[in-house]
Amino acid sequence: MKRLNLILLLSAVTVALAFVISCKETNTGRLEKMRGDWVSTGNKPPFTLSEENGQYRVTVIKKSHAGSTRTETYLIRETDGYLFIETGLAVMLTYDKEKDRIHLSPGGEYKRSNHQLNK
Repeated sequence: MKRLNLILLLSAVTVALAFVISCKETNTGRLEKMRGDWVSTGNKPPFTLSEENGQYRVTVIKKSHAGSTRTETYLIRETDGYLFIETGLAVMLTYDKEKDRIHLSPGGEYKRSNHQLNK
């Protein structure tokens, strides 16, 4: 299963790289537009993208099989023009402003939970 996730990650990164290269907007501007609450179009936990003291963060609330929850917060970093969430793995973050969707690679696609553009 981990090997399949790695293969999917590499495939998604290739697609994401092509998308990011074609964008002209700065990552700071893109992150500002991404602020808000996001829900997975698949079966992944929701997250909130926020900014505090000039640093952008992703906060995820994960539920265990036993029903307990835990909150994890990760910094977003930029490396060579690409956005990554620092989870211990390289989770690439891309944004489609026309569809107002975030793609995490790995992690899948997310839509804004309130279906409104964040200003």
